[in-house]
Amino acid sequence: MKTGQKANEVKTRFASSDDAAAWNDYVDSSSGHTYGHRWQWRDILRESFGVVPYYFLAETDGRIVGVLPTVFMKSMLFGKFLVSLPWLDYGGPLTDNPRISSLLVDKASSLAREKNCRFFEMRAIRDRLEGLVEKTDKFSFFLDLTKGEEAVWKSFNAKARNQVRKAVKLGLTAEVGGAELINNFYRIFSYNMRDLGTPVWPKSLFTEIFRRFGRDANIALVKLDNNPIAAGLIIHYRNYSGVPSASAYRKYINLCPNNLLYWAIIKYCIERGSRTFDFGRSSLGSGTYHFKKQWVKDPEKQIWQYHLYSIDNLPELNPNNPKFKTAIAVWRRLPLMLTNFLGPRIVTKIP
Repeated sequence: MKTGQKANEVKTRFASSDDAAAWNDYVDSSSGHTYGHRWQWRDILRESFGVVPYYFLAETDGRIVGVLPTVFMKSMLFGKFLVSLPWLDYGGPLTDNPRISSLLVDKASSLAREKNCRFFEMRAIRDRLEGLVEKTDKFSFFLDLTKGEEAVWKSFNAKARNQVRKAVKLGLTAEVGGAELINNFYRIFSYNMRDLGTPVWPKSLFTEIFRRFGRDANIALVKLDNNPIAAGLIIHYRNYSGVPSASAYRKYINLCPNNLLYWAIIKYCIERGSRTFDFGRSSLGSGTYHFKKQWVKDPEKQIWQYHLYSIDNLPELNPNNPKFKTAIAVWRRLPLMLTNFLGPRIVTKIP
């Protein structure tokens, strides 16, 4: 021990690539961990978004006692941000106790100030930190898979079950595969995002996910006459499975492809041995919120916390902001090839 250094003193620092294995070991062994805390996202987001990752860790006597993943994002239109983490549903500190969380958040906040960020955002944190601004309009939908397929099926409301039956009766089929289905997935996903008026994430995001996670990722397809009409990305982490992205061609919605898609995914995850299935986050009152309520009766409120620096109100950089109404209407009319080119150059610069 160095002269003057106290036993059990908590020290914080930037993590480097040499810390990757120890970081993941800590995440694996910590209660409250999420797939978003895994080290691999540092490389996935850097390579696909072009962002600068800043991963913080806390140590006591050389032992990791807390981690905080963040990335620095910069946009000519919207400014600079520090986010934990973009695209993902989860982030924030994962630590042994609230005091360590505060130390890591303070260190990250100092970096955000140095870089003249407008705000520092932490998504779906587990332990509230005092003195921060909060957003509480988003919900997680967790489904308990431990009772088996029959019990899970009976837990859905009648409408959800009937729509699955309808899809099957109309000849829709489902399959689950791997990286070989990325092109099918992205074709549907990008088309749907254009129709929603939202810039699409880069295809490299999904190829990087498969490159870094391998068998911990899958793609599910729903087909009509052997033509894919709906698709979903599945990410696994230990006994957890979730779908962060899913889409269907809007012209086939009356065939209920999304219902069959999710049921096929849920059955696959039960067979895999997953204990929890995550439908992903949705904002209160949105269309996806009501869709997921058919499957999960009691969603869990997420808490997003913010340090605000050069702004006074919470950021609303999403399609629900009335300021973007005209831009969304224009985007929907653009050719798919153009939106696939421009979309990733826009969306990877905003949280």
